[in-house]
Amino acid sequence: MKDTVVDMVVVDSERHITVLLSGELDRATAPGARDRLMDLASTADRPLLLDLGGISFFDAEGMRAISAVARACERHGLAVVGLRPFAAKMFRILHLHESIPLCATQQEALWCLLPRTDTEIADWLN
Repeated sequence: MKDTVVDMVVVDSERHITVLLSGELDRATAPGARDRLMDLASTADRPLLLDLGGISFFDAEGMRAISAVARACERHGLAVVGLRPFAAKMFRILHLHESIPLCATQQEALWCLLPRTDTEIADWLN
């Protein structure tokens, strides 16, 4: 029998929450992953960073799950990092990238999500 669970590791930081996912995010696994992410989003008081680098397969149900979680995170924000090229292309075709930042690195995702301090901006400019 095929495993129908997406592995999820939550790293709770002071200014954001990183969620590392691995496995296949498809019709069989997306509902459970969506429910767990929605539970997290409903109690989060900080932005969520979803690291999908460990997701080996993505289908329409997976995209619906991520889109639903993004809507639930509108107040604090959500960014996605680590999408495989095919999945990133599908996000763009469906215009999901207009509401969900698709980032190459966690640092880029944090730049999209978190307000910068004056020191961080000065360091970046120099």
